[in-house]
Amino acid sequence: MRILRSTVIISLLFAGSASINPSFGASKEIMELQRDIAQLQSQMQALQSSQDQKLAAIQALVTQSLDAAVKANTSVSVLAATVNQTLERELNTRMTPITGLAAKVDNTNNDVAEVRNSVADLNSSLNKILQKLGDLNDAVKVLQAPAAAPPVAAGGGPPPGTPQTPPAAVLFSNGVRDQNGGKFDLAISEFTDFLKFYPEDPNAASAQLNIGEIHRQQGKTDLAAQDFDAIIERYPASDITPDAYFMKGMSLKESGKKTDAIATFRSLIAKYPRKDQASQAKDQLRTMGVSLTAPAAAPARRKK
Repeated sequence: MRILRSTVIISLLFAGSASINPSFGASKEIMELQRDIAQLQSQMQALQSSQDQKLAAIQALVTQSLDAAVKANTSVSVLAATVNQTLERELNTRMTPITGLAAKVDNTNNDVAEVRNSVADLNSSLNKILQKLGDLNDAVKVLQAPAAAPPVAAGGGPPPGTPQTPPAAVLFSNGVRDQNGGKFDLAISEFTDFLKFYPEDPNAASAQLNIGEIHRQQGKTDLAAQDFDAIIERYPASDITPDAYFMKGMSLKESGKKTDAIATFRSLIAKYPRKDQASQAKDQLRTMGVSLTAPAAAPARRKK
């Protein structure tokens, strides 16, 4: 604006000087002034041209910068859209297997739950089958045992012609079944009938032993000791007699009859030293803090 204003002033001065009538006789100073004004005008025109060129260059640079900014903004927008599309595509690609895996995990959990339920049902059925097999095995063992002929009335057996008495195998099997089933009173009644009608049967000692075990489980240790002692007296040659000795000693020990229990364990060791029951009796004596054998009796004094 200053350059334009100066140009206007110089132009007016130049025009004023040119309008002076030469008839008055221009002086030398006026001519020099006109020359200086012309030079100044020429310089101002050159400066104006340079200024215009610089402004044009600056405008071109600004235009180029704006174009570059627009292009950069466009490139950034395109890049952002491309990145978003790529991320969305990758996310969908990665999430698809995860979604399928989650569904498979849920299905697997359901299958595992079903398998557990099936296994539980199978275990329950298996336990029932095992229990039935045990009962059947006991019945088979009883049936395989040779049944003794019913004794005559004089021997204490049932008199002839009494069909209401069950066979020995059936009566013994019923007692074992009821004992295993926790029906102790009924089992004792059946074993007692068995001993009453079949006292010489091969299973008689086992029936008496079972009665003693039931009484011991019921806490009736005195009765149990008597039951086991009956086996020792009635069936001394039976394979169950060592068990009867040991169980008698345990029943006496549990009854608080320590002296009788020690004597019973020592008798078992003396009569059946090689039996497993003898080893068990030795362990019991050690826990009771007594020696395994009875002390030797003192020699009798001679009478003077």
